[in-house]
Amino acid sequence: MNHDSHHEPLKTICMFTPAAEGGHARYTAEMLSALSQPAGTGCRVELVTAENVEAQFRSTEYPVHAVLPPIRDRYAFKSPLHWAASRIVYYPRREWAFLKWLKSRPDIAGVHLQEWKPWLAAPMIRAIQKMGIKVFYTAHNILPHRYPKWIPKWLMHAWIRRACRACDGLFVLSDQLAEKLAGFLGNPHPPIHVTPHGVWTVRDSIQGPSMQDRLAWKRLLFFGAIRQNKGLDLLLRAAENLPGFGITIAGSPDEPEYFQSEILPRVKQLRDAGRQVELLDRFVADDELGKLFATHSAIVLPYTKGFVAQSGVAFMALAYGLPMVASDAGGLGDLMREFKVGVTFHEATPEHLTAAVNELYADGNHADLAAQILAAKLRYSWDVAARETIAGYSAAFQARRETADAHAVPTHPAH
Repeated sequence: MNHDSHHEPLKTICMFTPAAEGGHARYTAEMLSALSQPAGTGCRVELVTAENVEAQFRSTEYPVHAVLPPIRDRYAFKSPLHWAASRIVYYPRREWAFLKWLKSRPDIAGVHLQEWKPWLAAPMIRAIQKMGIKVFYTAHNILPHRYPKWIPKWLMHAWIRRACRACDGLFVLSDQLAEKLAGFLGNPHPPIHVTPHGVWTVRDSIQGPSMQDRLAWKRLLFFGAIRQNKGLDLLLRAAENLPGFGITIAGSPDEPEYFQSEILPRVKQLRDAGRQVELLDRFVADDELGKLFATHSAIVLPYTKGFVAQSGVAFMALAYGLPMVASDAGGLGDLMREFKVGVTFHEATPEHLTAAVNELYADGNHADLAAQILAAKLRYSWDVAARETIAGYSAAFQARRETADAHAVPTHPAH
């Protein structure tokens, strides 16, 4: 089937985001909304997602096809073995449902994967490409946040390299991550396009105290999934030398063993010493975010070198106007270098994190800090991300046209 033309704009691009909630679903909704604006984007976008996708991610701006089977929460299973077995069955069934749907849509020009399972990704990409469809992938995480115990790391890396190299175009969320992905893949690899993460759209942005008054509260927030590569234990160790500061931890434990052995004992130790530590170890709903961010003065992102991604939490902090104390792990370094929206620390030690927190609160130039946050919000817009995404699509389709022209059989006039 022919999905492009020399004279027609790009046809339909379908985004594949099975997540019914959470960061990937939110990112896809923001990106598709920006791509759907009538600003000469040259393509029509649609979403394929799970049957149980949350209502907030069902849009009237673009078609939403909730055709993928929903995934059951891991806590719904009686044992880890039962959970693992269900996943082995689920993911091939999900990918097959998508391919079946895709075969019914001959107008699809490209598929943009926002998620995949590494061991299934390469076969699925080849099956899509056999239909004459270009395949793109946004590498939100260059490497997994955590590795299954039963899969060797080298094998996981081989699956990821194989799938990435099979794509027609790759997208990452920062220049730093583009360099890391290129180094990880080696040559040759598909074109890598940088589409900066946009600042999240929020319904209840903070209106209230000045930056100076906010920092005077000395209330630090750690927000997001609790994993070892997020460095929460580093913050709790640093807190021992931050008298007068209160800390709130808000997010679901993503690694129960780490949470039980590293986090809970340190929280108890701080509380026993009379320190104020609030623990909300659960998913925080959207309607709670406004109050949560409004009652804190800064967010702490003590991510470690094991974090090879961009932080959606950083762009939530920008949305609510909170300054940051952040490491330069993953894509955070690009944001913190371009705009002084807080203080960066470069070594993952309690001493360096303590010094960074003290530096933020000692800096008296509060007006400049607020101005930098505003400038970052303007720079990291979803419109910018959408334009770069369209450029990546266009480059892939242009490359296909040039290849087709180069292999075309020349015709000669009859004598």
